[in-house]
This record gives sequence, structure tokens and C-alpha cells, in this order.
Amino acid sequence: MKSIVRAAFAAGLLSSTTLALAPVAASAADTPKLTREVNNDIAEAQKALKSNDYATALADVQKAQAVTDRTPYDDYMINYFLAGIYITQKDYANATAPSEAAADSPAIPDDQKKPTYFNAFQLASNAKHYAKVITYGQQLEALNGLDATGYAMLAQAYYETQDFPHAQQYAQKSIDASKAAGQPANQGALVIAYNSQVKQHNASGASATMEAMAVSSNDPQDWSMLIDQAIGGKSVRDEDAFALLRLKLLINGSMRDDDYLVLASAADARGYSTEAYNVLQKGIAAGKITAAKAGPLYAHAKTGAAADARDLGQIAASAEKSKTGTQDVKLAEDYWGYGRYADAEVAVRRGIAKGGVKDPTEGPLLLGMLLVAQGKYDEAVQTLSPLKGVPAHLWMLYATAQQKKGGTTAQTPAPSH
Repeated sequence: MKSIVRAAFAAGLLSSTTLALAPVAASAADTPKLTREVNNDIAEAQKALKSNDYATALADVQKAQAVTDRTPYDDYMINYFLAGIYITQKDYANATAPSEAAADSPAIPDDQKKPTYFNAFQLASNAKHYAKVITYGQQLEALNGLDATGYAMLAQAYYETQDFPHAQQYAQKSIDASKAAGQPANQGALVIAYNSQVKQHNASGASATMEAMAVSSNDPQDWSMLIDQAIGGKSVRDEDAFALLRLKLLINGSMRDDDYLVLASAADARGYSTEAYNVLQKGIAAGKITAAKAGPLYAHAKTGAAADARDLGQIAASAEKSKTGTQDVKLAEDYWGYGRYADAEVAVRRGIAKGGVKDPTEGPLLLGMLLVAQGKYDEAVQTLSPLKGVPAHLWMLYATAQQKKGGTTAQTPAPSH
């Protein structure tokens, strides 16, 4: 089973920060107080920061750092304020060390723990200090300070430290948090969950997560990987693989070079020469294959397509007069190869109504595929949902994804000849 290698998320670092750093001590009796010199220096730094005079603000904080006999609370406030200056300037590299020092302080007031850990959590993640990310993430979780993105960041840290069970656990928390908020699953969390399941040899779990990834992202590469995974399954028949490759062809950007040859060969072997020829033409137009690479298959499909064009009218007339639906379904398959999906839908519905087809699932599956190809996603889901088997399931998933996003099926018109 393949493992996805890609960035799980982009850390959304603060472009500015709200510093809850009053230069005078709070009124609560148990709140620590800054020493006088540190308090004065930070007060001056705050004045400079209000006028965006970062150089002066930084110099004032550095003066506070030079004060002798500082208390732990002094050091905490100095580091927190110093990190804030750098964050305001988007200088995250220099903000990391003081932010982590502030988060590691034993003197953090309770009301400042969440923002302190939050800043350090994001900066440590950006710096790939994964052990720190885990520490701050756990502290934030205890304060109910993680959302779906935060859980995904914590999952990433666990993954990078090879702790795959915890990586999967927190990736799932991210997915659940998104669902609770009525939002699509965090794509990074899905990637981490999938990779963690692969690492733990959880094939069924990884397959389910891959489906969720494809539906959530609608990325052609995710669909391609999901379809490849299905085709490689032990129980998948040649007919199943054929239907799945047709789905792949329908999704722009999901076909690999050899997919065109495999699909065209399968179509040609079934007597669908026009489909085989048009698949090869699409591969050539996409720059994935050449006629020379297709070899004898290209010549055979081209010759067969010419014969199909001559005979199509007669085949259509014969199908319409037939007593059973077998010829109608075959005609619908022929129309598919031409990209004539509406005509194919009429033919396959007629065939289903007549009955007598050897495989009673062939017509409904083809009908569902045709509805997807035409962007009729609501009808497609209704048609495909009752059907069993891998092809029906993945075609339905794809229809569901388009249904949710309000999209239309990306189609490449069949070349004329």
C-alpha cells in the first residue's frame, strides 16, 4: 500500500499578536509583579511598539534583559513581549526561541497560559521542533485550546516523531472537530490519518480514509490513488477495473500514461473500438502517449472505429426493435465511446425496462455512470446507492463529492473522426 508524502498543512502563524502585558501589576494579590526596572523598560517598549518603532521597542526589551536580579516572572514577560515584537514583524525565526522560553516558564499567569502556549505551539511547528509541539499541544488541549487545525498540527508532530498511534488519534480528533463545526475535514488531518494507518498496516482503515480524502479534496491525484488502490484489490474483476478506469478518464488530471493504454486495450477487447480509439486520442492530445507507443492497438482501434461509424445506425435500429434489453445496453456502451452520454442514457433506460439482460446489474451501473458523466449527480447517487460492488461504490462517491461541491463533471469531448 502506498503512502502519501506531502505537506499535511501550512501553519497559520500570527501576523500580529495581542499582548496581554500590562506594564503595571494587576490588582489581584496573587498576581506576580515585575521589578521596577523591567516594568519601566517594557512600558517604554510598549510605547515604541504603538508607533511601529520596532527597533526602539527591541532595544528597550534588551535593556530589560540586562537587568540583574530578575525574577522568573520578569523573564517570562520579557520573552513573551520579545516574541510578540518579532511576530508583529513576521520574523518567525527570531520569535521562536523567546516564545518557547516564555511557554517553558514556571511563572505564566493562568490567564496568559493559552495565548502563550498557542504562540509557542505554532512557532515550534513552523521550526519543526516536534517534541516542543507535542508538549505545547498537550498543554493547549488541557485548556480546551485546540481546534481542527491545531489537532492536525499536533498529529503531524506525533507522525514526525514516529508515534503513529497518537498521530492517528489526533488526526481523528481534527476530523471530528471539523465535522462538529459543520466544516469539511482538515485535509492535512486526513493525510496524516491515512499515512499513520498505512504505517500500522491497517489496510481497511487506510482505504476508508483515502475515500474521505478524495471526497474532501476532490483532487484528481487523490481520486487517481483511490481508484488505483481499488483496481489492485484482490476481489476486483476485469469488468470492475474497466468501469473504474472509465471513471479515471472522466476526471481530468487523474490518468497516468499507461492508464490510456490499459483502458483502450480493454475497450478494444470488448468490441468497443470507437471508445478504444478515442481513449488513445485523448492520451495523445494530453501528451501522455504517442501513436507509436500504442503500436498495433492504435491501428486496430482506428480501423474498428471506422467500421463502427458505418454500422452504428443499423445497430441502433436493431436494438430499438429487439424484444430484450441486451442490444440496448450494448448500444449504450457504443454511445459511451462516442461521448454521446444523453443518447446512451435513453438506450440503457430502454434496455433496463425491457429486461432479459444476462447480468441485471450491468444496466443500472452503466446508467449511474452515464448520469455522472452528464453531471446529473442527484440522480446518479440515487441510482448507484443500492448497487453492490467496488465500481458502483466509487462512482457513487465521486457523484457525492461533486454533489456537495456543486460542481460539474470535467469532460474532454471525444475527438471526431
